[in-house]
Amino acid sequence: MINKALRILIADEHPNRLMHVERMLNHMGYYRIAPVHSFEALLALVQSAIEPFDLLIANTDMAVRAGVDLPRLCKGSPQVHHALLYENESVPVPTLAPQQRESVNVCLPRVPDSEALKTLMDIVDITPRVERQVSVVKPLRHGRKRPTLNEPAFLRHF
Repeated sequence: MINKALRILIADEHPNRLMHVERMLNHMGYYRIAPVHSFEALLALVQSAIEPFDLLIANTDMAVRAGVDLPRLCKGSPQVHHALLYENESVPVPTLAPQQRESVNVCLPRVPDSEALKTLMDIVDITPRVERQVSVVKPLRHGRKRPTLNEPAFLRHF
């Protein structure tokens, strides 16, 4: 099951490539996507983000022209959890063991194809499985039930 709450930033100067990557993500079910057309816009969004981006997909050529090492910037930024960087030239994304999946940074020689993007999203979109605790509640007088510590705070008042 995909996590539709993932925040994704896509950066490419070429509108066709930008739309192509965004559409591939949309077809996979991801819609919280911020597309930008320049390195300056990418940098501004990353630096001013209140919440970190779960994934940055970007063309490295924009950063090279600005004199910035984008892979190094991504590794050092707490505002970017994972990065898929590509040059103007589709290769498969390497398979990673679970212990290597904390922060994935992949560099491709060309724009990612749908298979490479799907493989990466399977890595990035690991949602923790939280089991919900079920508790038995004894009714109080007049049909009201006793709140437990496992109930959300708003239920404790009723």
